Amino acid sequence: MLRPARNNPVNLWRVKIGKFKLLLMSLLLAAHAAAAGDTHLDFEVFLDAKPVGTHQFDIQNLADGTQTIRSVAVFDVKILGLFAYRYHHQASETWKQGCLARMDASTDDNGRKIQVSGGLHGDSFQLDQPKSLVREGCIISYAYWDPAILLRQRELLNPGTGQFDAVQIDSLGEQTIVSRGADVKADHYRLRNGNRAIDLWYSQAGEWLQLDSTTPLNRTLHYRRK
Repeated sequence: MLRPARNNPVNLWRVKIGKFKLLLMSLLLAAHAAAAGDTHLDFEVFLDAKPVGTHQFDIQNLADGTQTIRSVAVFDVKILGLFAYRYHHQASETWKQGCLARMDASTDDNGRKIQVSGGLHGDSFQLDQPKSLVREGCIISYAYWDPAILLRQRELLNPGTGQFDAVQIDSLGEQTIVSRGADVKADHYRLRNGNRAIDLWYSQAGEWLQLDSTTPLNRTLHYRRK
């Protein structure tokens, strides 16, 4: 039986097409891997100048566009070696197409315990705890890790209280800050929630770098990336 010559132009073209398909498949797999990448944000938290705890965020971006966020905050304030205030919070959120699809959070605010849970039911978000409430439309929580979503909102679901907070967010321009031991150009924003102000800084690539927040006792919480 005659075999086609290996250097036949048709066969060479088929080999090139095959290699191109393999390359394309590799690129697609790499793109899916990048889309499904994880991000870990680890903040050290200070009350004024005193370290009081940490707040960590684990963000997973899945290939189908679903995003999951898990966060854990532990603050312990001591005075003369004794615990004066404790705040422990953990939350799990699922996001789809830029909207909150599920939230489950628990908070121990110095002995006052709060459970917040709810999720999408059809086109509505149903809050089950701490009280039953139904909201239409796209629900957004305090998504500090995603400025593209957060900075255009006028109402945010608070995972620590289960309340929908009216907010105003203003740009304060560009600043140079020190983050993780280096000078970084950052975009500065201020989020106002009633009498409370939360200042946020993001790198020019949109990475959340730090946060300052006033407390009811006129002290300031500082979040600094580890």
